[in-house]
Amino acid sequence: MADDDLHLSRRALFQVGSATLAVVQGSALVTGLTTSTPAMAQPAATVTAALYILLRLRQHGVGTLFGIPGATCDPIFAAAVEASLPVVVTASDFEAGYAADGYARVRGLAAVAVTYGVGTMSLIATISGAFAERSPVVVINGGPSEEDLRIQREFGTYFSHSNGREQSDLVMFREVTAYAARVATVAEIPVIVDTAIRMALTKKRPVYIEIPKNLWEAKCPPPQGVLDTAEVPTGAEGRLADAIVMRLRRAMRPAVLLGIELDRYGLTNVAVQLVTRLQLPWATTLLAKSVIPETTPGFVGVYGGEHSPPSVVRAIEQADALLTLGCVFGRQYRRLVARAGNALLVAGNDKVRIGREPPQAAALPALVARLTAQTWSAYPAIVARTQLHGLTFEERRQSMPQRTPVPTEANEPGLTYDDTLAAISGFLDSNFIVVTDTSLSMYPAADLNITGERGFVCNSVWQSIGYSVGAAIGVGLGQSRRPLVICGDGGFQTCAQSLSTMAAQRIPAIVVVLDNGQYGIEQWLLDSDYFGARGAALRPYLDLKRWDYAGLAKAMGFATATTVGSLGEFNTALNQAKSNTGPTLISVAIKRHNLPSGLA
Repeated sequence: MADDDLHLSRRALFQVGSATLAVVQGSALVTGLTTSTPAMAQPAATVTAALYILLRLRQHGVGTLFGIPGATCDPIFAAAVEASLPVVVTASDFEAGYAADGYARVRGLAAVAVTYGVGTMSLIATISGAFAERSPVVVINGGPSEEDLRIQREFGTYFSHSNGREQSDLVMFREVTAYAARVATVAEIPVIVDTAIRMALTKKRPVYIEIPKNLWEAKCPPPQGVLDTAEVPTGAEGRLADAIVMRLRRAMRPAVLLGIELDRYGLTNVAVQLVTRLQLPWATTLLAKSVIPETTPGFVGVYGGEHSPPSVVRAIEQADALLTLGCVFGRQYRRLVARAGNALLVAGNDKVRIGREPPQAAALPALVARLTAQTWSAYPAIVARTQLHGLTFEERRQSMPQRTPVPTEANEPGLTYDDTLAAISGFLDSNFIVVTDTSLSMYPAADLNITGERGFVCNSVWQSIGYSVGAAIGVGLGQSRRPLVICGDGGFQTCAQSLSTMAAQRIPAIVVVLDNGQYGIEQWLLDSDYFGARGAALRPYLDLKRWDYAGLAKAMGFATATTVGSLGEFNTALNQAKSNTGPTLISVAIKRHNLPSGLA
């Protein structure tokens, strides 16, 4: 090897390394964690810890680093700039976590770096959501050196951003990641980085890597070969598939519920084949809305618990054999799981549970493949009496009891939730991907008419308000469709500074803020009489300070931002936003006492 080969710049090595890894990835050399290197050709230590991480990330599709620079993590940002990996510096640590989460959901893997302690502690909430909802984010943290720890231990003087504990970040992230480790020696850099990224890709969960600040520039060999991220079957998948199909054949009212793990494991095409072959009524959870095209025959709607349209509730909750594939069950699914009992056939989270039998280990990709290969006789009559006969917002909610406005609401200015979501549904086309927030709007959002597959992102299990605005940054940068954000005003106020990043990155998002001046979903959960004829008082701590949302957006760099108070104005604003090349904000006045239909 020539001397020049040993002294490539970071940028050149990044480019050469990525190309080489891509070629190797297409070969059949994978054996175990990484491809093997002959003992006689051990590579020289030519790359820094920072560059090693970036090479591995780029190899697996990460094209952006999110975060906020700081003393302990600056080297990863510097290396990214030198290696021509785009860096997105966000307006808050909170936003950085949401942006990385959104990117991971549409791209398959993401990376975020913020400062030790003061930054990473803010990420705990966002990474917890990614953990619950199977979003593989790599958290890259720069930590104290061994000298920092020694001085703190001996003299009681804290290192920068220390809370007095030696491993606070590492200990906390172990609770919200699939893998968390701190590098202690140079030799551990490749092992820990490779293990972390492999765990993120195989378990579809966040991981945490901590590099002591004195080791960022330490040299190690460049990545060797490619990581083996194939999900390993347990060998029980065939037998379990036989048992599941037998239960479905014996049922009088079988149905299928699809979950988000089908997307995370790249099983959407196989899932289409499966439901098409079974010809059974099928629905998705809210988290997995549009995981496969909703035009696939047999679709009955999105099942989000008892507040779903009654036609969907009947098809799913009355099934005497319900196959759930890759579902993450949040609070809204308690009733289904508690009542289904022996009728429930659960496959996901690396195991299968058939009725009341003990769960058994199984890999979802292998199980779905075995299910698809099973012989099957269709029951077209079951689909005929359950599937939706149209996909417009109104047709999906045809069985939903319509809410009669109370006198107080009738005299209030603004739009209703139903009218607002119906307008958005009619506006959507294949150029958009919807990103929704936790608010009263998430219930009707389940019935939006999404064109194509994978066109909907939400936070419906973790349910963190404000998620949508930050996540839309990662969603917008991670794929080609335009994000359309639906966020309540309460959630928006927690992450409003994300507009600055959105404008700086020229993400052509349409941000719809639903402005009713209150934490409406909290009021409904605590005392829904506020929205009824008896007219209970709004809890005083749920009353929001009214903001000029359009003015705020313009101050943060939006060229187009407007406030609307009627359905006609809203439709006009949506159509005008479609022609914009940059981001647009639309503040929609919502009647303060209005509820979406279906909420008592």
